Amino acid sequence: MIEQPPCELETKGLIFIHSAPTNFEKRAVIRETWGGVDAIDHSPLRVIFAVGKVENDMVQGSLEKEQTLFGDMLQGNFVDGYFNVTYKHVMGLKWFHTHCQGAKLLIKVDDDIFLNTGELIENLVEPTTKNRTLDAFLQQRESLLFCSLKPHDPVARSYRSKWRVTYEEFPKKYYPNFCPGFTIVYSPDTVKRLYEEVQKSPYFRLDDVYITGIMSSRTNITITDLSPFVIYPSQMNALLEGVVPVSDMQFLVSHHNINPALMRSLWALV
Repeated sequence: MIEQPPCELETKGLIFIHSAPTNFEKRAVIRETWGGVDAIDHSPLRVIFAVGKVENDMVQGSLEKEQTLFGDMLQGNFVDGYFNVTYKHVMGLKWFHTHCQGAKLLIKVDDDIFLNTGELIENLVEPTTKNRTLDAFLQQRESLLFCSLKPHDPVARSYRSKWRVTYEEFPKKYYPNFCPGFTIVYSPDTVKRLYEEVQKSPYFRLDDVYITGIMSSRTNITITDLSPFVIYPSQMNALLEGVVPVSDMQFLVSHHNINPALMRSLWALV
């Protein structure tokens, strides 16, 4: 419903941000900090905010105005909602595969995290020769599925859980290893394999389990654990309070639920 032009030849990393249509403030803070012009202008990164269809004409009008102002919105023709997130995720795989063919990485994130775009740019523009483990992972150009690994997760069966899944939907007791959706990094060949496998499979509403767990298991893609490069609340506090200098901590992304004030503080720091 709102389309984007293809990536330019200079684009080496596409940051695809899952956002709810009414999360106007979250998108504004990202544009102001790690995903804005000061962060990515003349860099190899591109940012796209992904939303679904809304049934409120005022919200739709606001989204179209936002697109006119910033040019970074992609809207799919499916109702935006928690149990339709799989459509949004697959839209990102499809768009990257068909419109961003020169890029080296797809970085799928949620709109409540802090992404250290400086680390990404450093890797994509001028990979370091130092012994930096994160750079080594990001330079893996084939079969990369890089995320905070969730192993041996039990399937929720309780009627009180919003993640409840019936035995008909998924009969096993545990999910295969998968990626929590707040940050997932894909190489282009991984995107292609997962997108093609999804086309052969019935819909499953838990997008991270479905795409990075069930589909990656079927296509024999191994997950590389991003957890050592996630900055968690205690580490974040140590950084912001000056207990630990930024130079001592190599991180790519924060955990989720980062509020606007924290987002701005982290951005000022890095």
